[in-house]
Amino acid sequence: MKNIKFVFLMFLFLAIAGCTKVKVCPTLNSSLSYDAFAKMKTIEIKNASIAIYIDPQLLNTTSTQTIKMGVYSFNIGKSLAVKLIKGLSYQFRTIHIIDTPSPSPDMHDQALMRVQLQDIDTKMDVKPGFDSVSAESYTHLAVRAEIQDINEHRIIWVGTSQVSQTGGVEEKMLTYQEAGRGFAKGFDEVIDKAVGDLLYQMNKSQNLAKYFTIWQQENRG
Repeated sequence: MKNIKFVFLMFLFLAIAGCTKVKVCPTLNSSLSYDAFAKMKTIEIKNASIAIYIDPQLLNTTSTQTIKMGVYSFNIGKSLAVKLIKGLSYQFRTIHIIDTPSPSPDMHDQALMRVQLQDIDTKMDVKPGFDSVSAESYTHLAVRAEIQDINEHRIIWVGTSQVSQTGGVEEKMLTYQEAGRGFAKGFDEVIDKAVGDLLYQMNKSQNLAKYFTIWQQENRG
């Protein structure tokens, strides 16, 4: 029991001597997991062009929490944006990333995708066990996306994803950085779930498939 208390105290009070907080900001994984690709079922790049607008509220979403002397911060929004854009690159020949809700006519895009955050709830915790210390994160994430046909000026597809995920790490000796990687694991997994869910909904949409055919014919035209 003395060893467990020692490990836990080492983790929690490593920085007390200097009275400074340890800032831990691990970079979330930018690669899509196999599960996300498996959700797509079919990977086929269509000869079509899309502009994507990610709402700043989503893009700037972070999860920050102070646990004893450690400050943990994760840029969830930008990680989700990167993974979604990568997923779309397996659907569209051309992708324009725009900073305003309306694309420039010079881009000649056929579709516009808008993505926004509906809800997010995150929690990080460190717990001592019998002979180890664990770090675990919990995330609930809800995202909405819509695609508009630019020529017809109407919404042709809407997708929503609500996913929850826990993830973490358990070690005998747990440093601030190792705890951060444990928290990041849960965040990476929930982002993959959300992106994979949206891509799956896109692929199974008959209406969107119809427009892909139209857009490709226009480009061959």
